[in-house]
Amino acid sequence: MQSYDAIVVGGGIIGCSIARALSDATLKIAVIERGAPGEEASWAAAGMLAPSAEAQAGSVLFPACRASLKLYESFAAELQAETGIDSQYRTEGTLLLYENEHERETMLESVEWQRQQGILIRELSTQDLHNAEPQLAPCPGGFYLPEDHQVDNRLLMRALIQSCERRGVRFQLGEGARAVQHNGTTVNGVSVGADNIAAPRVVNTAGAWAGAISVPGRRSAPIRPVKGHMIALANPQPPLRHVVRTHRVYLVPRRNGLVMVGSTMEEAGFDKTPRAGPIAKLLRAAQHLCPILEQSAISEFWAGLRPAAPDGLPVLGPSALDGYWLATGHFRNGILLTPITAQILSSWLLTGSSSFAVDALLPRRFENISK
Repeated sequence: MQSYDAIVVGGGIIGCSIARALSDATLKIAVIERGAPGEEASWAAAGMLAPSAEAQAGSVLFPACRASLKLYESFAAELQAETGIDSQYRTEGTLLLYENEHERETMLESVEWQRQQGILIRELSTQDLHNAEPQLAPCPGGFYLPEDHQVDNRLLMRALIQSCERRGVRFQLGEGARAVQHNGTTVNGVSVGADNIAAPRVVNTAGAWAGAISVPGRRSAPIRPVKGHMIALANPQPPLRHVVRTHRVYLVPRRNGLVMVGSTMEEAGFDKTPRAGPIAKLLRAAQHLCPILEQSAISEFWAGLRPAAPDGLPVLGPSALDGYWLATGHFRNGILLTPITAQILSSWLLTGSSSFAVDALLPRRFENISK
């Protein structure tokens, strides 16, 4: 039987970042992935690092989002130094636009709450917006969020995989883990197909599929998939500098002229088939916001599955089963929360305590998962 110090179930950006962090302690780590690493939600995302644009006043997740953002520049730089892959970490900020006074008032609650915490947010007039982004259609106004950044998530994922491989992390691909093996109180490995792989620590980072990992005698993680459509539009030159968001659509510009257009949210089970209606709706919204995009070539379109818990928060930390950990349910913030999640889980596994307060995110909040 194969044996490891820790097994990470799921080879997305969360799983690989945890495996990489654990490998720093010279542990023998395996990542179990049913497909290719990083080709589900990590591949389908737009790469926005947007705690301010996503924030709701009083959010218990906001401190973790901000803490993760502060780790990102060094995280991306370390990966580039190791692998030579530039994940295009960008700091131009986000323009959050409103179409009328009602939308402005709705945004103001979060804006004022963040300003009270010392976060810089500046309101922009119609002329300010035109000066910042001449290709945008005229808009009543918006807010400039300079502390929201972005990264090319696919390049970041490629760098992360290479870094893991160089650090000796073993990828076992092609068949997913079926169940966590335990003796009633303590983990002793996972079953993969007809085989068992031994380890005293197992971390479930299987994203939307986290609930499919059986834990005999216990309830599985309460995670469901939430479908989102995306489009990539190709342009000879980048039409935008900033990420631009409204309540209808977001536009994320890449340096090569691509503009990522997203995203829908649909309860569709595990169906990842792109559908004409949502794609057409996104295109109309994008072209209304930035008319020059009518001339763009459609480079790619797809749908991905975000992992969501019943309360919309990540499920992060130890379960009642000794040695079994969860890091899933990151929903719309998986790319953003990657560095802090890796830091929290690796610290917890290696030292027995968390490096960051995550009481609201612990698995125990769901009945029958942990005490």
